[in-house]
Formats: sequence, structure tokens, C-alpha cells
Amino acid sequence: MASSLALAACGGLDAETLEDTESPSVTSQAVVSPSTEDADRRIIVYQTTSLQLMRVDNKGTSHLVAQRTGEPEVSPDEKRVVYAKLPDSHLAGDAVRSSDLYVLNVNSGKSDRVTQGFDDSSPIWSPDGRVVLFQSSRRSGVPALWRVKENGKDLVQVTNKGAASQLSSAYIPNPAQGGTLEWDADRRIIVYTTTSLRAGEDGEVRVIAFDRNYDVASASSLGKGFAPEWTERGTVVYSRNEGGRVVTIEARVN
Repeated sequence: MASSLALAACGGLDAETLEDTESPSVTSQAVVSPSTEDADRRIIVYQTTSLQLMRVDNKGTSHLVAQRTGEPEVSPDEKRVVYAKLPDSHLAGDAVRSSDLYVLNVNSGKSDRVTQGFDDSSPIWSPDGRVVLFQSSRRSGVPALWRVKENGKDLVQVTNKGAASQLSSAYIPNPAQGGTLEWDADRRIIVYTTTSLRAGEDGEVRVIAFDRNYDVASASSLGKGFAPEWTERGTVVYSRNEGGRVVTIEARVN
């Protein structure tokens, strides 16, 4: 979720070079754990610029996983990839009315649908891999974060359950589509940027802390900015446009 096309898990994965890595047809890739059949060769999952999700097995054979995909992300255990998929009938330029979430088993190559019938997008694994957080506007009529298990069970709205609209004082803005979102895994906290309501202005840098069940414990704003990152000290460093120059800010998050 650090990027709409990023395949690296929250903690990051070591990349391995593909023969066509420099080709404009490949937008992102990830290396996942070796299959038990051949521990010397890893399985590679990548997405093309035409939004095809591809899997290269441990014998080097490429397989088409799905078309019209977006925002794939590898699980912390490197055995699964969650991704959003538009309907096969969707055409470029169409408004997105429906987008389902799927989980790919990297070793078997089999995908299972997790959600269906709404505009589910931007999936991201929790640090322990127990649940997937994602965004939806149509499920409740208000943009919100939701969570679900990879088998589709325990679907729960996480933010804005008490917000009747985006004008409500209880409303928590969603992460910007394709924007930066990072976990502080040890403390179950995410930092992210929102979409600015005014063109040319920075969005907000926001923080959400979760409890053990991944319900919201607290939510707050660090002010205007972009590109937030966690430091080893548990602080957040981000950038902000001020008076025609970019300044760097470090903030402590409790």
C-alpha cells in the first residue's frame, strides 16, 4: 500500500532480478519464499503495465493469475498475495463501481475470492498476517477502512462506523489511493497521507493505532505533509511544503 502497484510486504522483501525487469511491460515484482519442491529457486509474482498479475513458478514458467488487477501485496509469511480485481467487463476510463479482493496462494497458484459486490480496494495485510485491511465507500456509503480474514469471514467496518458523512466530526479520512501507508508493526500503528481537498496542497499525515483485534484504539493528525516513514526510534519522519520549499519534520507517536 506504499504504492498502488507495490508488491513488497510491509516489512519489505529482497528483490531478485527478472530477465525482463527493465522492460516497460513490468511495473512491479516480488520474490517470495522458495517452494518445497525446489528450495534453490524462488517464486516471483509481478504485475504488468496492462494490469495483468503474473506468477513465475520455481521451474521458471510464467502463469497468468488474473487481469485488470491492482494493488497486489505479499503477506508477511511470503506465501500469499492479496490483490484487487476489476470485473472482466470493465473498460479503461469507466467509473469503478465494483472491485473484488482475492488471495493468491503463491505455491499452488490458486486464487480465492475474499470479497464481492462492492468497490473494495487498496488491500494490505496486518503485520501478523491475520487479517486484510482495505478501503470501501459503497459498503456503508461513507469512505472507510474495513477488515476481513483471507477466507472472507469476519468482515468488519473498522473506521467511520458512527460517521453519517464525511462532514461528521467523527469522520476519519481514508488513505489516499496509491499513497504512502506504513505499519509500525510492533505497535499495530499505521501512518498514511490523505488526499488534499485543494489542488496543489499537501494532504494530511494521519496515524491510526489498533488494538489486538485490529479495532481502532485512537486516530489523530500530524498536520499537513506527505511521504511519512517510521524510524527505528518509533517516530515518524515526513515532508511538508512551506513557503515554496520542502521541509522535513519528525514527530513522536505515542
